Amino acid sequence: MGSGDEQRDAYLRAQIEPGETVLAAGRQALVTDRRILFGGRLDWPPHAGEWTHDALAFQEIIGWSQGRRHDDRPLLRLEHPPHRRLEWGPAHRFLWFRWGNATVEVSHRETTFSFASRRDPIFRAMKQRLELAGLSQKESFVEDLPGTREERLARRVTVGVFELHTGPMGALQRLRGRLARVDEELHHGQITWWIRVGSWALLAVPAWFLSPWLALPAVVLVEIAWVAGLRWSWHRDRRRHAARS
Repeated sequence: MGSGDEQRDAYLRAQIEPGETVLAAGRQALVTDRRILFGGRLDWPPHAGEWTHDALAFQEIIGWSQGRRHDDRPLLRLEHPPHRRLEWGPAHRFLWFRWGNATVEVSHRETTFSFASRRDPIFRAMKQRLELAGLSQKESFVEDLPGTREERLARRVTVGVFELHTGPMGALQRLRGRLARVDEELHHGQITWWIRVGSWALLAVPAWFLSPWLALPAVVLVEIAWVAGLRWSWHRDRRRHAARS
């Protein structure tokens, strides 16, 4: 395991209670005779750089089902009482607008684990403990990729483990990826396009009625406001985090 995996494994093992036995450990989770522990390092303020985890005790699991991905990799989906976890969420909300990056609490009643194969030690240990606990097993399920196989093959050519986008659509996708990276570096945050276009329209439409030539400067002014606001929010969150640490 790499350094990040080793740190996560050490962090989860530190949560083990006296008398609890570890049955399997890996990227997805740490399985003991009592529960399933999983977690990771947070990337967003105000908890950037901190570790977080959750634990599902086998005795609290309501039901479970086994599924598979389109490529036959196995999945296990567990139903349980609400668990609140720290995850990514928008840093700011105003009416229908959402922007920025932050750590927020999200409630979950269902947790799905993905595995490389049915020989995965985590998959085998988790499934064995679920069966031994006599928990209700639901119908199996399949998670398919969007679109038909022909539609997906028409858009890309797969070579080994590398995915090469070809033709005009491939060039467009690469351009969109580069623009998205530049946009993220410029704003230090994320703004969905329907919010961005809506904010443009709020200023550009009245400006167009005054003079059509004012519409483009109005859009530029809105973008400058977004950049200034999100960068200020990003620096403020960093200062708050530095003060806490």
